[in-house]
Amino acid sequence: LDGIVVLDVSYANFSGIIAASLFAEFGAEVIKIEPSEGDPSRKITPYGVNVNGVGIPFLMEARNKRYLTLDVRTEEGRRDFEKLAAKADVLIETFPAGQMDSWGIGYRQLSQANPGLIYTAITSYGQYTDRAKEFRNLPDSDITSQAASGIAANIGDPDTSPEPYNWPLKAGAWIGWYTSGLEAALGGAIALIYKDATGEGQMIDIASADAYASLVGYPVIIGYSWEKARPRIGRHDFCLYPYGFWESKDGIVAIAAPRDHDFRALLKILKLWKIEDDWRFTFDRIPDILEQIEELYGAIQAETVKYSSDELVKMSMEYSLKAARSKWRGGGVPIIMKVQKPSETMKNKHWNIRKAFMEIDDKTLGKFTIPANFVKMSESPPRVKWISCDIGKDNDYIREKYL
Repeated sequence: LDGIVVLDVSYANFSGIIAASLFAEFGAEVIKIEPSEGDPSRKITPYGVNVNGVGIPFLMEARNKRYLTLDVRTEEGRRDFEKLAAKADVLIETFPAGQMDSWGIGYRQLSQANPGLIYTAITSYGQYTDRAKEFRNLPDSDITSQAASGIAANIGDPDTSPEPYNWPLKAGAWIGWYTSGLEAALGGAIALIYKDATGEGQMIDIASADAYASLVGYPVIIGYSWEKARPRIGRHDFCLYPYGFWESKDGIVAIAAPRDHDFRALLKILKLWKIEDDWRFTFDRIPDILEQIEELYGAIQAETVKYSSDELVKMSMEYSLKAARSKWRGGGVPIIMKVQKPSETMKNKHWNIRKAFMEIDDKTLGKFTIPANFVKMSESPPRVKWISCDIGKDNDYIREKYL
């Protein structure tokens, strides 16, 4: 993306920051625009952890960016912003729906001077529905995005409340923000291809509440098909089984054996062939009745606890090797993997070989390690060049080059 100029005017919202990071890692010149006191996202820190006052989450997404102090909330700041936008290819903003337009620097106005501008707006509910209007001034957050998208309801834990199926759970670390950020970057990349073909820009409207729901639609389809909502099933998968976590002698293992022949192979490994007739077909194992699937869960765990995690993994790999050599087995492959703690994962040489992490030595921030190079590409791989993210550190460079 050398030669592509991206303006990141997101404010207190990591979706926009994450989207901008992806453009930056592939070579675009990304200019992070923030007021003189800095983006509030700088102060979002897990348990007070920071590096010289910069929160770890912000630092993680600071790679390869220029930093300009310019306050678009002021008339003076908006004049300079218009000049920048006239020379930009992509703009990312996270203000309330219609806010930038009311300031005279929305897509409607900026596209007049720059018809090729790709304008990306990220909000909780998008730009134009009644719900978007109702929640216009509610700041976006990862947890509220998850709640609105339905993911929290899907993976809720039924064991933490006396009533079944009624306690939702949060998924992962900021999966809502990262999903909407990734979708914004993907939409921007496609828009750049369109611009290359036609010379025309466009507006991209991302609703973070849609982001996860639009990627994983089958819970909704199942609900409509069965005319009832699937109950929250905690540690079990929404539609596949066995597909989850079991105890071993020395820890937890993940087991994936959803197809009928995978399931039968798992029964052979664990010497559970006596229960095959009771659970022969995939339909018998769809976890819509929690009590039923818990019975199968217990039967499998009664055997997995007899082995260590490494033994279970070895049993799976040996069986898979035999299956690959034998046509009559039908390709049944039960996959078993040890659940590792982050500290164990970091010690694995695999990550060093793939250069999945990178040590940064910054004059201001000191030494620290970040994930890097999330995708491997033979000709145009992403790159982490620098991290330094002092407020306004590139003011002179940007003003001389663009203003």
